[in-house]
Amino acid sequence: MKNRRRTLFVPHSVQWDYLRLVLVAMIAPTFLATTCLYYLIWQTVAQEMAIPELIAQVLFPALKQVNQVIMIGLPVVCALIFFSAIHLSHRLAGPIYRLERDLETMAETGDFNRFLRIRPHDHLHSLVAKINRVLRRAREH
Repeated sequence: MKNRRRTLFVPHSVQWDYLRLVLVAMIAPTFLATTCLYYLIWQTVAQEMAIPELIAQVLFPALKQVNQVIMIGLPVVCALIFFSAIHLSHRLAGPIYRLERDLETMAETGDFNRFLRIRPHDHLHSLVAKINRVLRRAREH
């Protein structure tokens, strides 16, 4: 592909801020839900069963299955969400980085005869179109 960006992480804080937000949005609810689940299980079992040996015999196999589901399913889901977030942030932060770089080059060289371009699947096409419109009008005057 001709327009393929080679760098997945651009040196722009927007991408890192977004990825940090996604990580917190994944980890915090997961931790809270897991803690509440275990608390609920222990409270329910403690109220229903009076003999600790029975609790161990009944509860530990169930907790082992819950742990297996959590330990296998959770990393897979988190990885899918995180890689999707990387892809989305790349489509947003990449164009911002490119626009900053191209506008800085224009400001340094004084060459306003070029148009700004971003990849077809990137975000911010309306912003680029408006900047190109301003550049076109500036050239006409």
